[in-house]
Amino acid sequence: MQALRLSFFLVLLLVLAGRQGTAWAQATAVATVTGDIHSEKGAALPGVTVAVLHLPTGIRRATTTDAQGHFMMSQLLTGGPYALQISQPGYRSQVINNVFLKGETPANFALELVLNVVAVGTRRLDRTALESVAPVDVIDMRELALTAPRTDNTQLLNYVVPSFNSVRETSADGADHVDAATLRGLGSDQVLVLVNGKRRHTSALINLLGSRSYGSATTDLNTISANALDRAEVLRDGAAAQYGSDAIAGVINLSLKSDNHGGNILVNNGIHQSGFGYNTTVSLNKGLKLGSKGFLNVTGEVDYRGYTTSPNYTRDLNSWPIYSNNRASEDSFLLANHKTAKDYRQRNGDAIITNYRAVYNAGIELSEKARFYSFGTYNFRRGQAVAPWVLPSANPADLGTRPGFDLGYQPNINTRIHDGGAVAGLDLKLGRWDLDLSQSLGTNRMRYDLSNTLNPSMGAASPTTFEAGGLQFTQAVTNVAANRLFDNILAGTNVAFGGEFRNDFYEIVAGEENSWKNYQAGAPGASGGSQGFIGFDPTSAISGSRQNAAGFLDVEADVVRTWTVGGAVRYERYSDFGSAFIYKATTRWQAAKGLAVRAAYNTGFRAPSQHQQLYRQLTLLPTASGTTYSGIYNNQSDIAQVAGIGKLKAENSRNASAGLVFTPAKDLVLTADAYQIDIDNRISLTNEFGAGIAPAFDAALNRAQTTSVQFFANAVNTRTRGLDLVGSYSTPLGRGQLRFTAAANFNATTLRSLQVPTLFQGIQNDDITGNNFIGQRQLSLITTGSPKSKILASVGYEGRKLGATARYTRFGQVSFYDFNFDGLDEGAYYLVFSPKSVTDLILTYKPAKNLMLAAGAHNLFNVRPDDLLQAAQNGHAPDGFASMAAYQQYFAQQNGGAVSTTPYDHDILPYQMVQMGANGAFFYLKASYGFGQ
Repeated sequence: MQALRLSFFLVLLLVLAGRQGTAWAQATAVATVTGDIHSEKGAALPGVTVAVLHLPTGIRRATTTDAQGHFMMSQLLTGGPYALQISQPGYRSQVINNVFLKGETPANFALELVLNVVAVGTRRLDRTALESVAPVDVIDMRELALTAPRTDNTQLLNYVVPSFNSVRETSADGADHVDAATLRGLGSDQVLVLVNGKRRHTSALINLLGSRSYGSATTDLNTISANALDRAEVLRDGAAAQYGSDAIAGVINLSLKSDNHGGNILVNNGIHQSGFGYNTTVSLNKGLKLGSKGFLNVTGEVDYRGYTTSPNYTRDLNSWPIYSNNRASEDSFLLANHKTAKDYRQRNGDAIITNYRAVYNAGIELSEKARFYSFGTYNFRRGQAVAPWVLPSANPADLGTRPGFDLGYQPNINTRIHDGGAVAGLDLKLGRWDLDLSQSLGTNRMRYDLSNTLNPSMGAASPTTFEAGGLQFTQAVTNVAANRLFDNILAGTNVAFGGEFRNDFYEIVAGEENSWKNYQAGAPGASGGSQGFIGFDPTSAISGSRQNAAGFLDVEADVVRTWTVGGAVRYERYSDFGSAFIYKATTRWQAAKGLAVRAAYNTGFRAPSQHQQLYRQLTLLPTASGTTYSGIYNNQSDIAQVAGIGKLKAENSRNASAGLVFTPAKDLVLTADAYQIDIDNRISLTNEFGAGIAPAFDAALNRAQTTSVQFFANAVNTRTRGLDLVGSYSTPLGRGQLRFTAAANFNATTLRSLQVPTLFQGIQNDDITGNNFIGQRQLSLITTGSPKSKILASVGYEGRKLGATARYTRFGQVSFYDFNFDGLDEGAYYLVFSPKSVTDLILTYKPAKNLMLAAGAHNLFNVRPDDLLQAAQNGHAPDGFASMAAYQQYFAQQNGGAVSTTPYDHDILPYQMVQMGANGAFFYLKASYGFGQ
């Protein structure tokens, strides 16, 4: 990485950080500071801002370097301490504290500023975010980790990157324990995550139960400690031609700290206004030297998050009775057992999570032309979510006979997640070529344990805890890349090429027998398997692997100093579904001083994940004639072939974007980027189908002894259009710096067409919306299940000791269809969640040199999304009904006066986890102490 070198030579006195609370010298004379600023290659750098701040008085003097890179400031008070501040767009600002001056001789310094280059979107080693041909957000994770609300990466990024969205799920099985993240309203599996520029493995979990990332796997950003990160780079453009599969919506690169000295200890505590969700974190980071030029940076962390729930709701006994649909019998039951409806509350919020994290990042110079590097992460996570109550009103036979369970029980879904990854590599200098060789290995293993539940079919012999099996995904990547900048071709041409070999392995592990089997030894009609989450049975257990090889060529050329063009091509061959050839073209033109235009067009792809290729989960259903199955069948099954589903193929994308970069003043940056992304063959989970579709399909169901099935299918073609706006401005104020930022993302995804197998075209095209090939809910989650917009604004002041930041986030409208558990041909409620705004307040105080305290509030005004009833009123009743009242009346007539539970579970789970989530206001205190700095 190129660096900016400030060529000052110390001739009188330089006192750097290390003195704490030093006495201030008396100002009895005047002093001068002078110097010359050059690049690493020796070229003078004009326009660099150099400022000195006299800390005792707050007096600030500033100047800029001239055409020869020279500056001078005179008539400064002797003594100190001073802070020397150096800044230049495109470079990392630097502050030197505790500088003392004497008046006899001008003071000069020897310093180095690091070029603020980006590692994504370009393979040139000297491109800054503003010079990049594609939009890149660079986020200072060091500052966020120490000052911002929360400590998990998904929540930290959610309030600083407008195109990024992540929300915690509730009552969604494994999705409660792994937070999915998306870019530009696309799928969580359509964004590629890198760590130090290397591909990161995904979670073993595939999201089901109608969550926002339904049917997809995600990369778990929260396995890495935020305190181990230097920064995050978010590339808002398709980049599959550069990085391979998944990079359709963009790329997130997490850069680990590489300090060889210093460190910090961070302690965080916080709780929601409701009294739920206590958070606590203890994190330690330390930088060490390896040899004379190497480094080892390590981080260890323990993090706990308590459960949250909606505190002010009451179970509606008319729609969700506990004991009986007869209200008089219900009241008698509660009275006789000294219970109330509050004793049967359903938790509606975050799962309990405990994380243990470890991170290392290391590099050592082997010679002048060889460098070894390695980094790795490990995360062990324990989680506990809850399933819906098992109640007498639903099936009395499922209560069993064990004491404490006969009045109903709420199963706990516990998870154990082990996530680890490591990379080792060599950076070699071969002539003028830079060669990077690396090998990575990453794995994610998830196990389900059930507690406080029964297998009712076992009767009195049922245990109350079960091992229900689990999932594992492992990925190994071998990578080689060569890179060279040709100074003599045009105004500079960078050429990179390389190859990659990847091996993916996926496995479903069966649970213990009593977690899935129906023993038929309980009361008549008792259900089989562990209630709340039925374990994976041996017919669901599966394992498989695949390999793929790839090669790429990436060229970026400055045709002239003001015009850059680039192009990349990539070919990949997979062992299971075939090959892909994709390309990308980019350009950037510096139209005038302070104004640049950039544009890109690329094709991309996302290979079907091993999860989608192999996943199956079957439930055993005893019948009078024997055992039958119901569940998800993979595309290798006979049923899928008869249904015309076929093997999964890659999703294909076409991405066009154009934007402006406007810098009318030195510290004012404005960017605007518009984009259109067309995706074909999007993989979706179908509706559930039983007999009656066609004779051949019915025969296949009979052969497999199956009553109902679901599949993954390449079924959906979409178009996403959007606009990203970003602005930032900073200016000195008093003894500190005042910063303004504003950013916004506006996007809309529409359905272009559906690809429906011939066998199912009749049900897709009829007037019965309740049983389409791809359901109403799934299609709406794809098109309108993410906020239509997100607007961020912040103003912050950082002084010598005190700082304050106010942040505003507006989440746009979210809408989708409800579950159709009433089984209506007309479908379900259409839920519309109106825009909501969140306000954060962050205060910082530095009582001593190495100590910083941060306190604040997230969601200061305790805003929550619309609850389900309000969302239903904002939207519309199932098709064919003019209002909620008309539908409720119809339902009561058809069901003997019973009250509909739709919108689904609106009384026991009043909130869907959309926008900012339903936890409300959160108050926190952080303390960090730096050492060895």
